[in-house]
Amino acid sequence: MASGSPHRALRAGRGGTVFRRALSEHRLVLGGWFAGLGLYCAAMLAVFPTIHGNRAFAKLVESYPDAFRSMFAVADFTTGPGYLRGEIFSLMGPILVVLLALLWGSDLTAGEEERHTIDLLLANPVSRRRVVGEKWAAMAVGVTAVTSVFAIVPLAGNPIVHLGVGVARLLGVVVATAFTALLFGTLALAVAAATGRRGLARGVAAALAVASYLVSSLADLVSFLRPVRPLSPWYQAIGVDPLTHGFSWRLLIVVGLTAVLVAVSLATFERRDLAVS
Repeated sequence: MASGSPHRALRAGRGGTVFRRALSEHRLVLGGWFAGLGLYCAAMLAVFPTIHGNRAFAKLVESYPDAFRSMFAVADFTTGPGYLRGEIFSLMGPILVVLLALLWGSDLTAGEEERHTIDLLLANPVSRRRVVGEKWAAMAVGVTAVTSVFAIVPLAGNPIVHLGVGVARLLGVVVATAFTALLFGTLALAVAAATGRRGLARGVAAALAVASYLVSSLADLVSFLRPVRPLSPWYQAIGVDPLTHGFSWRLLIVVGLTAVLVAVSLATFERRDLAVS
C-alpha cells in the first residue's frame, strides 16, 4: 500500500493534516476493500438459506475430521451464528483485514524510505512522532471502516435470511476482528519503524499472525499448544468466540499490546537514522 506523495507542502499549524492526507491518499483502496468484502459477505449470506436447519448437511459437517472442524470453527454450521463463525469470522474475514492492516502498517514509514520521499515529508514543519502517530491513526480509522462491513451486511441481510444473531454479539466479534487486524498492522509498523525494511515488516507480521491463528485454532487438538494458547492475540480476541459470548475483557490484552507497539514505533522512528535520498 503506497502512502502517496509528500511533495505538496503540509500546511503548518493545521492539526491533523498528516492524518487527513493519509486517509485521502488511501480512499480508493479502502473503497475497493470495503466493496470487495461487502460482496463476499453478501455472497455468504445468500447461501445460508440453502443450509439453514438442514439436518443432512449438519450430519455431513459432523463427519469432518476434528482438526478441520476445530481449525475452521464449523460447529453448528446450519445455524446463523455457527454459519457466520465458520464462513466469515473463524478465518477468512479476519485474515483479509489483517492483510490490509499489515500491508498498510508496513508502508507507513518504510514505504516512504524505500521510495526516497521521507526527507521531503520531514522537511515540512512536522515532527517524526506526529508523522507516525497521525499515519497510524489514519490506518486505525481505515481498518475500522473496512471491518464495519462485517456488521453492516449481516444486519442489513438479517431480515431476509433470518440469521438470528444478536446485534451486541455481532458487534463484539466485529470489534474483536478490527482490533486483531490493528494489532498486526501496528506490529508491521513497529518492525518497519525500527528497520526501514518494508518486506521484513510484512514477513514478520504475517508469520506471527498465522502462528497466532494456528495456536488458537489447534490448541484443543494438539496438547502441547494448550499452555501457550493464552499468548495468542488471535485467541484473546477472536478465539474466545465473541459471536457467542459477546464482548470479552480479554480484548483489553490486544488493545494493550497495540498501545505498546505504537509507543515502540514512535520511539524507534524518532531515534533511528533514516534512509533519505
